[in-house]
Amino acid sequence: MTLTRDNTSRFVQAGGVRIHYHEAGSGPVLLCIHGGAPGAFGWGNFGRNLEALSKHFRTLIVDLPGYGLSDKPDIQGPRTSFYAQTFRDMLQALDIRRAHVMGMATGGSVALKMAIESPDLIERLVVINSPGGLSLFQPAPPKPGSHDYYGGEGPSLARMRANVERLVYDPSIITEDVVQERYEASIHPDFISKAPEGRGGTPGQTLEPLWQDLHRVQAQTLIIWGRNNQTLNYDNALFMLNRIPNARVHIHGKCGLWVPFEKADEFNVNVIGFLTVNLV
Repeated sequence: MTLTRDNTSRFVQAGGVRIHYHEAGSGPVLLCIHGGAPGAFGWGNFGRNLEALSKHFRTLIVDLPGYGLSDKPDIQGPRTSFYAQTFRDMLQALDIRRAHVMGMATGGSVALKMAIESPDLIERLVVINSPGGLSLFQPAPPKPGSHDYYGGEGPSLARMRANVERLVYDPSIITEDVVQERYEASIHPDFISKAPEGRGGTPGQTLEPLWQDLHRVQAQTLIIWGRNNQTLNYDNALFMLNRIPNARVHIHGKCGLWVPFEKADEFNVNVIGFLTVNLV
């Protein structure tokens, strides 16, 4: 059976938040957490990897609270802790006692927070272009990002294309369908009013600085980066490598932030190998 956005769609009550997710496969659990941006959602970040991953794992691709079809709660205080607790509640509701956790960008920060605070819950950890480290070198000034998407004349397909093209090294791989999908999600009224990247982001909804606690990550960790990431320079990966005791790094050349999309085949092989090989 072909795996689609519709036939893998599920919901679960995770504490006080109803979480939408996609599920396929069997075996060890792999929880995949997407990044935060206008119009972001789980299937958009990892849907193209689901077929390969689900051959080896019971793969769960979530929508963060505030995104996709998940509830849009009012979040008080730092988002990282709220998201991490929500996904601990989700795993408990699904009677999952231990899982591999993989996160991209904001989702990687959430995965790190879960690994720091709940080491018994995390089997292995994969973080992709994620905040949580520090820059070792002086980075170049970042290009204008998604924070201005709703400003001025407001959202448009052209603005969304510009945002999505910033996520990759080769913008020619971004199709009209990808742009349309993200654009439609970005203009949903609930997203605009509640999500941090919408107009309704509540003050204090920041990601937490995790760099001082990275040494507490006990899980075997794979750090994946795109050398051409325009938001976080790859030296952040080297900082994490130095701080996380059981870590290794894979840096992709000619690749931006959206590694699972831009380097899908290599990414899938890399992640599957890391999560299945015997490590010491």
